Amino acid sequence: MEHRQDLPIQTDLREGVWTITLNRPRVLNALTLEMFSLLRDAIARAAAEPAADVVLLRGAGGNFCSGADLSILGALRDPAQADESLTVINAFLTQLHHMPKPVIALIEGAAVGAGLNLALHADFVIAAREAVLQEPFVQIGLTTDFGGTYLLPRLVGMAQAKRLALLGEKISGSEAERIGLIYKAVDAAEIEQEAQQLISALRRLPRHALAVTKAGLTACLEMNLAQSLAWEKEQQPALIMHPTFESLVQAKQKRT
Repeated sequence: MEHRQDLPIQTDLREGVWTITLNRPRVLNALTLEMFSLLRDAIARAAAEPAADVVLLRGAGGNFCSGADLSILGALRDPAQADESLTVINAFLTQLHHMPKPVIALIEGAAVGAGLNLALHADFVIAAREAVLQEPFVQIGLTTDFGGTYLLPRLVGMAQAKRLALLGEKISGSEAERIGLIYKAVDAAEIEQEAQQLISALRRLPRHALAVTKAGLTACLEMNLAQSLAWEKEQQPALIMHPTFESLVQAKQKRT
């Protein structure tokens, strides 16, 4: 796969892992209008690539993302450009959120504002213990974006969501794990190893069952118990008939 060092969004496919790297390290990978379109394309390609089992989202240079570049705020004062840009953002966030493949985000250094919310769309967020996570929107006269309004209450409950979104407190990776905002916090030196262990565990799982289960967990937030049971009733027979189920059961029986 072509890998151009000058692009602000880099993609790489290696050993079943589609890596998307935010690549503006001099400004802590702050997002630009160009990056929105590149993210849309990279996420769409990740979803369509049959050789990609796992999607890995990260930042270059020791930080994840400091949020939107200040140049964007001026550009979005134009109503037509704002509508166009926000349509692109909403499209790629929706596709990332509903990605059938597992998505891992690695947070080193700063993950702020739109950058943090981008990471939170992943299924698993691994952060360095001393990483800095923040939702500073209200402090500069804005509201949460990049899906933060949807994500925060669902991840941590309303009390902690208000703490993060209204007070805009900076929290560490360790604190983010404690309140349930992210999957795990580890020492910075261990973040690559932790990611590889998680990737290996995910790649050992049957892709079809993983995708169906992920879709169900995402959908269940909008369903009541009766709807969830109906969804399971629809999915399980089809999975039982899938060749993967029979082969895995037979393999397990042989081991026992």
